[in-house]
Amino acid sequence: MTLALTGLGVSRGIAIGRCHLVVSNELEIGEHRIAPEEVNREIERYRAALAAARSQLEELVGSIHAGVTVAATDIIQTHILMLDDSTFREGTERRIEQELCNAEWALQSQLEEVLTEFRGMNDEYIRTRGEDVKQVVRLVQSRLNEEAATQAFEELPDRLAETLVIASELTPGELAILHERGVAGIVTEHGGPHSHTAIMASSLGIPAVLGVRRAQELLREGETLILDGGQGLVYASPDSIIRGHYEQVQADTRRFRLALEAIRDEPCESRDGNGIRLMANAERVPEIRQAIADGAIGIGLYRTEFMYLQGALPGEEAQLTEFIAAIDALEGRPLTIRTLDIGADKLVDPIDAPPLPRGANPALGLRAIRLCLRDIDGFKAQLRAILRASAHGPVRCLIPMLTNLSEVIAVRRLLKASQEELRTAGIPFDEKMPLGGMIEVPAAALALNDIGRHLDFISVGTNDLLQYTLAADRIDEQVAHLYDLQHSGVLRLLRHIFTEADALGIPAAVCGEAAGDRRYTRLLLALGLREFSMYPARLLEIKQAVRQTDIARAQAALTRWLHDPESRSGRTLIEALDESQH
Repeated sequence: MTLALTGLGVSRGIAIGRCHLVVSNELEIGEHRIAPEEVNREIERYRAALAAARSQLEELVGSIHAGVTVAATDIIQTHILMLDDSTFREGTERRIEQELCNAEWALQSQLEEVLTEFRGMNDEYIRTRGEDVKQVVRLVQSRLNEEAATQAFEELPDRLAETLVIASELTPGELAILHERGVAGIVTEHGGPHSHTAIMASSLGIPAVLGVRRAQELLREGETLILDGGQGLVYASPDSIIRGHYEQVQADTRRFRLALEAIRDEPCESRDGNGIRLMANAERVPEIRQAIADGAIGIGLYRTEFMYLQGALPGEEAQLTEFIAAIDALEGRPLTIRTLDIGADKLVDPIDAPPLPRGANPALGLRAIRLCLRDIDGFKAQLRAILRASAHGPVRCLIPMLTNLSEVIAVRRLLKASQEELRTAGIPFDEKMPLGGMIEVPAAALALNDIGRHLDFISVGTNDLLQYTLAADRIDEQVAHLYDLQHSGVLRLLRHIFTEADALGIPAAVCGEAAGDRRYTRLLLALGLREFSMYPARLLEIKQAVRQTDIARAQAALTRWLHDPESRSGRTLIEALDESQH
């Protein structure tokens, strides 16, 4: 009898093979009191565990085949930085001193406090960074309790072809090793769509389904499994009909990938001759390299938040180093650096005093440019780093979550002041560095005729724009069905944005998830979009969708859809657009 399990499909692809259960020993974290004279010894034991964990990760980085899993090494380096986080380390040591407790318990208590902070963050991407913190803490705890540390992973076979690994969770380091051994697919009981496990699985091309409840209990060692990484499905002991279907899907997928490879060097141009610009979203050099390999003409969104999540605020020089590394990787292609896009509910507060109050609704509170304009010194440090980076290659500065013209004018004023400081110091920068704004708030979209006159380009963040327009949180399962790009109000708002931008003579891009979803490519083209920025792995798919679209026909179909509801005949808008191409 076939058993079907569901989870989060985080890395597309079909995997068929044998089940291999990786059972990790649970670490029992107990509390016990220590005498005051034992405090120093306990702190030293904790520091030794930190050092051992760091050595383990560094050894792993050195052992991984860099040409294949460079993204993995970059993420593991992030875990090493977390181990070096002075705030986390000092907080644990302070608990040992003040509460007179063992290191394991102090570390666990500090973890819970940090996770509470992460869970309260509005930004889903940042919120899921808490999973990385948990993995790093578990590594340290295992070094504190060697007997409880799992050996199961170390006992995996050297070759895992046609093997699907089932685990409670997987660290990025473990996933890197699985990839080296040729694993067919992975299933975990925990993990979110923006976790490093999800990101790595997707970048490495490993079909993966995360968040499958009771997977280790319900699946049996050695039984045949089918994993559908696109739909988030796992079939155990599939019957001949299901297996036959997925074997056909596998064959179709191989043909699809070959078709994508065939257009790698072809121009990104629609059937009716419109050239379309494809750029990528990235935050690390490995992602940039992948984007270039797949035809991106530049980076349309370079996130800077990762530098602010290491436990200490990054200085101007540290940010400049990261920016220059990205510029070097781009080899002359443009880099669009988004300034800090994080809220007052973040882990690290750039304002020393007074502390910022947590808003009742972080999505509508002090975040992004609103927060930066409260911390002028910290914001100027980032602006100076961006300006200095512009001397090393083509750089654009992108401001998130603009709402009104006064914010743009304030940023312009700070940019001018930063430029004057650099001139006085004799530090070079691009005098004509473009300044852009993210359109994520409906008010900004409707006021684009005013705001856009002071900008050189805009980028539409569809994730937040839809959330604010539809009053629906896409990760809230109770209202997620309302989060719909095809809503007529959303369509008219997007068309207004692109029309206004065209009238102002400024480029307009979309950098939200919709840009990398081929289901919406034809729709966005019909609305007037000519520049997409997306996760690198989606570039070739979107290029193919562009090349298969006659934009004029799609625009005509969209107009009929919006102005003549009776012509819809039970079809979805996407179906109507597809039919227009025949």
